[in-house]
Amino acid sequence: MSKEEYFIKQQQKGNEQARKMNLKKTKKILAISLPILLFVAAAVILLNNFPVSKNQTATLTGTPRIEVNPKEIDAGNVPINGGLVKKDFEIKNTGSGDLKIDDIWTSCHCTRAVLKVAGKESPEFGMDHAGFWSQTLASGETAQLEVIFDPAFHGPQGVGPAVREIYLSTNDPQNKKAAVTLTANVLP
Repeated sequence: MSKEEYFIKQQQKGNEQARKMNLKKTKKILAISLPILLFVAAAVILLNNFPVSKNQTATLTGTPRIEVNPKEIDAGNVPINGGLVKKDFEIKNTGSGDLKIDDIWTSCHCTRAVLKVAGKESPEFGMDHAGFWSQTLASGETAQLEVIFDPAFHGPQGVGPAVREIYLSTNDPQNKKAAVTLTANVLP
């Protein structure tokens, strides 16, 4: 065996030993850090599910209930070129926990809705789901759901009876998807 072959073999042995030592170190690091990471992740999850204040305690122990009044409004005869028709529905939390409304959508593009709570207005909602929006009503709190219907949206094909639904996604265990209805008779 030549000198070069000897040095190459020695270098390969050294490289193999270094690789084995690095593998042992990596295993030790994983053996120590993985349980710590799992513990921290579990602690974060648990802490996010427990209240940090007295107000949150009441929210977690109560049950929200959505009450809509009226459930249906008949706008009657509306001329196609008479402008927007606006009607208000009262939304009330009659439960003992916070009511969360996390989405609002309508059954047709000709209808939009806005939720008004304590002087604040939500974005305007239509047929497409908005996402990343929510509003909370405390126990006993009331909001107004303004529904806006455009009788001219569909043009002459939209003349006649119109029935439009507006949906609210809630955390009420008995009414996850509340609905109100606006009806109208669109005249030419």
